[in-house]
Amino acid sequence: MDELLEYGVYLALLVALALPLSAYLNRAMAGERTVLSRVLVPVENLIYRGIHVDKRESMGWKTYLINALAFSAVSLVGLFALLMLQGVLPGNPEGLPGLSWDLAFNTAVSFVTNTNWQAYSGEAALSYLSQALGLTVQNFVTPAVGLAVLFALFRGLVSEGERGLGNFFVDVTRALLFVLLPLSLVVALADVWQGSPQNLAPYEEVQLLEPVGVTAEGDVVAADDPAAVDTIDQAVVPLGPQASQVAIKQLGTNGGGYNGVNSASALENPTPLTNLIQCLSLLLLPVTCVFSFGRFVAGRRQGRALFAAMFILLVAGLVAIAVAEQLGTPQLAADGQVYMGLDGQSGGNMEGKETRFGVTDSSLWAAFTTAASNGAVNAMHDSFTPLGGMVPMILMALGEVVFGGVGCGLYGMIGFVLLTVFIAGLMVGRTPEYLGKKLGPKEMRMAAVLCVTTPLLILIGGTALCLDPATAASVNNAGPHGFSEVLYAAVSTGGNNGSAFAGFNANTPYINVVLALEMLANRFIPLAAVCVLAGSLCARPKVAVGAGTLSTSNALFVFLLILMVLLVGALTMFPALALGPVAEHLMMVL
Repeated sequence: MDELLEYGVYLALLVALALPLSAYLNRAMAGERTVLSRVLVPVENLIYRGIHVDKRESMGWKTYLINALAFSAVSLVGLFALLMLQGVLPGNPEGLPGLSWDLAFNTAVSFVTNTNWQAYSGEAALSYLSQALGLTVQNFVTPAVGLAVLFALFRGLVSEGERGLGNFFVDVTRALLFVLLPLSLVVALADVWQGSPQNLAPYEEVQLLEPVGVTAEGDVVAADDPAAVDTIDQAVVPLGPQASQVAIKQLGTNGGGYNGVNSASALENPTPLTNLIQCLSLLLLPVTCVFSFGRFVAGRRQGRALFAAMFILLVAGLVAIAVAEQLGTPQLAADGQVYMGLDGQSGGNMEGKETRFGVTDSSLWAAFTTAASNGAVNAMHDSFTPLGGMVPMILMALGEVVFGGVGCGLYGMIGFVLLTVFIAGLMVGRTPEYLGKKLGPKEMRMAAVLCVTTPLLILIGGTALCLDPATAASVNNAGPHGFSEVLYAAVSTGGNNGSAFAGFNANTPYINVVLALEMLANRFIPLAAVCVLAGSLCARPKVAVGAGTLSTSNALFVFLLILMVLLVGALTMFPALALGPVAEHLMMVL
């Protein structure tokens, strides 16, 4: 019961925070007065003067798209150069060298596409300058781009024959100044208060309370173990500007960790309170965007219908992970070898989990982070049970639509909404329409692109990885679990997530390039389709709602929408899942 109560509290807090924030978000993106206007409007106007932007200008879809792509291209080139040259740049007290070209390219693409896949360990590979000026800046601007494009789509849905979708640079500026920066400041201060580092001090060496030994094979054993060939009695504590990066990595659905073990680190996530704040931050803005949609189109029932569909999928995923991890495996439960109960301590499959979080908080975080396309982890998904690890894959493979990333998650779900409306219209012989707009061939082509891009790219990327014989050397396990490691990498990068089965060594030139191309395609193909869709809808006049118009806000439509998401996303991935986690589970129980 305590676990169910905790899950209920998290979900209730999430909705309670997102509802009022949605009203604020709409006002901020519209340039209306907010509680921060007196402080931030002068800064906003100064930025427009500095970049020579007229905030009254409204762009057509082509101009909007070109500016979004050009902005991202400049970000990609700048970050790539910074990572390659970090060895000769300041802000590098540890003297870390620049990254190889393939790792720099993969990392730059990863952060510019809001995926934040990491084929390296942050504290061992990146300087303070790279972390703060390179990665943290992209952690802010990439969700801002997602919000900007989402609101361009909103305007296309509600306009009546106009051509403009708003101004890209105005939308990005307002998203940064009025939304992402204030929220990140609050979360960063809370993290610092709880003990997360925020400084520019060099790494510190500390004395271990209990020395450990290392065998010739590199395994850690007791210091007095006869097999130990070396004894370690000191450790290095990575410092630097961690809290500021952690705050925006969660709020911006970025997920890239300052440290290699991400939010399982006591430096990034030191206490149960920070775990609560950060876990809520994973989904706060994606849920807010759904309620903002209902407010924007003057039909809150429309927003509630989308929220209901996403929420049902999220809760189903959460329950499946929690049950799988609590029950563990037959091998763990055999002869009482592992405590499987709930009294006094967390039982079940505790492999790869922090004892301060246990199965409950680890399962909750895994569901939230893969539903949100965030990718931050507070437990190692590679150590989950086969079914417990499969559910995060499914949440990512659905197309980033169970709330998903900031902006991009909701516009992906709107693609499924249009597809559902189209198919339902075919069944009753009516021309499909949504929010008073008739849907023609152009709109449906763009909706189809939004729906099939993610699963298609996942399968292409996974196939490309498996075709390279060297990939077998990068997995940490043989058999179905080894395939799951490769599949998870393809799903994570193709699903704009960034989390990983940690046993997979992804840092090879071939893997870096394949996954980078997958991330680029999954970010910018849907983004382009949304701009085209918004421009087409913007030019269409509204039509009166008739007696035969399909309701898109009732329980039947929610059911049809969920069914469509599962048909396109889950069933597309089922053959691949059958070769990995499903086969591994069957091997355990049969």
